[in-house]
Amino acid sequence: MKNLFLIVGVSLYLCLAGCASKSGLFSPDILSQRALTYTKKAEIYNSLEIKASAVITYLNPLLKKYEDKYHAYFLVSLFIDNDSSDIKKQGLHNHDIQLTLNSQSPLTIKDLKADDDLIKIAPVKNMWSHYYLVTFEKPLSKKMKMLLKSQRYGSSSLIFEAE
Repeated sequence: MKNLFLIVGVSLYLCLAGCASKSGLFSPDILSQRALTYTKKAEIYNSLEIKASAVITYLNPLLKKYEDKYHAYFLVSLFIDNDSSDIKKQGLHNHDIQLTLNSQSPLTIKDLKADDDLIKIAPVKNMWSHYYLVTFEKPLSKKMKMLLKSQRYGSSSLIFEAE
């Protein structure tokens, strides 16, 4: 009988301990969680097959470093099916792909390396994507329409709210 109480007691303790606050190895990354709020996904299909997929995070309201009245900053993760074999023409450098904000081309596109700190906050990561810091002139309107367009397969649009 004592063993039964011991087993039930230990089991109950383990169950309740599992409900304790998270810390250490299992603690959620608060910045990545906040990034989800400002992240959207665009996909371009052809015959139910994904030809291009972009996960885009609006950085201005997320990081103080990117608070700017004149520029809109985005972390872009881009995967293109059958991308160019020439590494210099892959991702956003592929002539088939265009990314615009309110019909305007980017001011700058900075390729990010896999170990870049900015990629660490990306809520969605995969090894097949190319990562970029893309800067646009900030539109006057509160609604920002981002368009990912393929010359061959069509386009997909996203709406972001300016802060």
